[in-house]
Parts: sequence; C-alpha cells; structure tokens
Amino acid sequence: GDAKAPVTIIEYASLTCSHCANFHQTAYQEIKKNYVDTGKVRFVFRDYPLDGLGTAGAVLARCAPGDRGMKMIDLIFKNQDTWIRSEKPIEPLKGYAQLAGMSSADVDACLKNEAIIKAVREVQNTGTTLYKIQSTPTFFVDDEKVDGDRGYEFMAALIDKKLKAKKK
Repeated sequence: GDAKAPVTIIEYASLTCSHCANFHQTAYQEIKKNYVDTGKVRFVFRDYPLDGLGTAGAVLARCAPGDRGMKMIDLIFKNQDTWIRSEKPIEPLKGYAQLAGMSSADVDACLKNEAIIKAVREVQNTGTTLYKIQSTPTFFVDDEKVDGDRGYEFMAALIDKKLKAKKK
C-alpha cells in the first residue's frame, strides 16, 4: 500500500498457521480492496514462522524477484491445506518459488542463504521481545494490538475508528 497512507497495519504471521491462512483468504482480501488499494491503509507483512516449514516459506518469499514476494505468500496461504499435508511439503514450496520466477538453483541457494534466514529470525525475535507477540496472527493497527483473526468486520471498524481520529 501507499507509504503515506494514514493508517498502518502490521501483521505478524506464519505461513503454516491456519488462522493466518484464513485471514489472508477472507478478511485481508476485503481490507486490501477497501482500504489498501484506496490509499487509506499501508499493510505490512512480517514473518513470524512457527516452525521450519514456515521459515522455509518465509525465506523463499524474500528471495522472490521484484514484487513477487507477497504474491508468493498469497499463493502459499491459498494452497496451505494441500502443501502442508503433502508427504514432502518443501517440494510444493519450491514449486511456488519457481512459479514466482526463481530457477531450481535459485531456490536451493535461497534456502541455504544464512543472511536471509537470519533476517527472518531477527524479525521474529523483535516481535517476541519488543512487541510481545505470543501467537499468530497478531496485528498492530497503528498502535493498537489485535491478537488473532477477528474477521473483516472487526478490522474494518478498527480501521475506520483510526481514520476518523486522524481527521480530527
């Protein structure tokens, strides 16, 4: 979204979190359409992987070329039920990375990139120590912390309250 948007939402999420996937398939789509795409909200996604697969997905999304990282995250969430239950779940993740424009060699190099793995862990550690994140998804709508997927109506009401306060 627009960096100058009056309201910023920061989400801490794991790509293996079913509640996070539900949010991205439902509420996020409406928030994006009604608030992000209209310049009212800047939405920031921060990785908070709950396990090794969540970390692998986060790392691969960071390696995606251009602006394809968020598109890859959307694809991972959309297909979470399928890839997470597969016999070798890393294989579908690699496939999503290739759909995002990465070669097989790029994917393998990315998964071994210590700097990116460290960056993902640093975001998670900051979330835990500074912002007291205990579960995913956790949101900050400007300065207000929201634990869990509360649905579109709850988030829209909170966004509207923040927008109204900015106009005063």
